[in-house]
Amino acid sequence: MTTSISSFKFFINNSEPFIVEYHLPSTRVPIQPWSAIYMTLATPAVTISSVHDIMSVLAPSLVPPVKMNCVVSLLFVSSLWITCDADQKLHKIITHVNSANITWKAGINNFHTNDYKKLVGTFHYQNLNGPVLDPYDSDVFGDGANAHDCDTEREDNESNIQETFDSRYHWFNCTSISHIWNQGDCAADWAISVTSVMNDRICIASQGKIKELYSAQKLISCCEDCGNGCNGGYTAAAWQYVKKRGIVTGGDYGSDEGCQPWLMPPCNLSTTEHASTVMGPRGLCGNASQERPKTPKCDLSCYNSQYKGSYLNDIIKARKTYTFTGCTARKMLRKHGPYVATMRVYEDFLTYKSGIYQHVTGDYLGMLSVRMIGWGLYQGQAYWLLANSWGTSWGENGFFKIRRFVNECWIENFRYAGDPDLSKKL
Repeated sequence: MTTSISSFKFFINNSEPFIVEYHLPSTRVPIQPWSAIYMTLATPAVTISSVHDIMSVLAPSLVPPVKMNCVVSLLFVSSLWITCDADQKLHKIITHVNSANITWKAGINNFHTNDYKKLVGTFHYQNLNGPVLDPYDSDVFGDGANAHDCDTEREDNESNIQETFDSRYHWFNCTSISHIWNQGDCAADWAISVTSVMNDRICIASQGKIKELYSAQKLISCCEDCGNGCNGGYTAAAWQYVKKRGIVTGGDYGSDEGCQPWLMPPCNLSTTEHASTVMGPRGLCGNASQERPKTPKCDLSCYNSQYKGSYLNDIIKARKTYTFTGCTARKMLRKHGPYVATMRVYEDFLTYKSGIYQHVTGDYLGMLSVRMIGWGLYQGQAYWLLANSWGTSWGENGFFKIRRFVNECWIENFRYAGDPDLSKKL
């Protein structure tokens, strides 16, 4: 059990003492051995002018170019811990959001905004070079499609479009729809969103016969035309690769599931009380002191020694890929399953905890690809339901809602999907 003390007085190199006060919630990280530091209890202080200097001495690898508030804890009288707020700017954003009369709540997710590129990795719009589907194509959407069925229209008079829809319950046998990936500090949302949608659609198209998880590892490591692996990529190019080369099975980091389990370790997206269960070996996401992990080399084999299947027999490709218009989005989702949506991300989105998101404050960070799984209506506010790839400690267990009908953060601009080729599987 850790004993937390509200403030400590530090005597460093016989200089005047520095006083550090803490502000929770925070993340706990170990520092250099405490035996080298002389300390005495101090009364609470108002000024915290030397936090950066203290951090430079105690834990230089943790010092980011932002102001931090810290707390020191004595652990079993044998080691010293220091805990620091992720980002002062995010705290201001959280206060701003939660004091406004809006539809969502913000909280600490332990992100740093000083290296957000580890979280948002989708390069800007690229043409899929596939068809833009006709909204009246009965082969794809059934016989119910008509000109009035547009999710961009605020009034929806179509009785055959239900008010709420959640793919997790509609295809309850397909557990991949409920699965949330943790990309770690690898900017692979562009790849994870594509493989996750393929994963869901494989299960749906097979009527629940194929339930294995499919990882994005092959996509980030082997697709040379997709971008830069863990440094970001093009969602459209990822779909083209899936059509030409396919994907293979693979579970989460550290698992022995599938042919190619995900190789990038998760980072800590939790508050302190959950740190013991989700703290990854790389610590905080977006910590500027950490180097971005290198994208693993392409491996066209099943590197999981526990997996008994064949790499070639494991591959599933997309028989076709496409984009589609707003007039067909809900019919597409209801008939064929989840699809990829790309959105603009602002700093306040990093703090999302619950509710129906709308951009309130903060700078633009980049583009993010996510998985669209449903829609709904709450207290008169229409929303989309989506899955992110930042782990289950972010948002509503990894999922989030965003305003519908108003193209919030461009969520209704870019839609991508593909249909799996199961001819060799069933």
